[in-house]
Amino acid sequence: MLNLLRKHFDNGERPINVDASNMVWLNSKTANWIAPESNAELGFLWEDSDSKGLFVKLPKTFNGTIEADGTVLHSVVIQGLLKYTLPQDQETKTLDVGSYFGATSEAIHTMSSVDHEVILYIRTNGSIKINKL
Repeated sequence: MLNLLRKHFDNGERPINVDASNMVWLNSKTANWIAPESNAELGFLWEDSDSKGLFVKLPKTFNGTIEADGTVLHSVVIQGLLKYTLPQDQETKTLDVGSYFGATSEAIHTMSSVDHEVILYIRTNGSIKINKL
């Protein structure tokens, strides 16, 4: 009986090793979501009709914005320290690994890296544009 249940619910998906070192990183020459002067990179995790997931790598000298045009954006700091300016009151917070920021409408997220490159996980239902200030 247990084997029948496994076969019935097994959809063929298997875990993968998602790590920054296993990613194909795209830069401004290969992805129009990145302004050339930003020196940022991105790697797509998935994309379907409802959402997309990606890693964004910001260089240690990054000072810029991520513009989001979707109705949902969730982001988590995977590596590094990020200075993030809250859109509501322009207060700057330092976000470390595991910290989250997000939006439920179009937004411009202003940020800078602190001493090291930063890797962000982003899930959105729109597109993003990475710009340098």
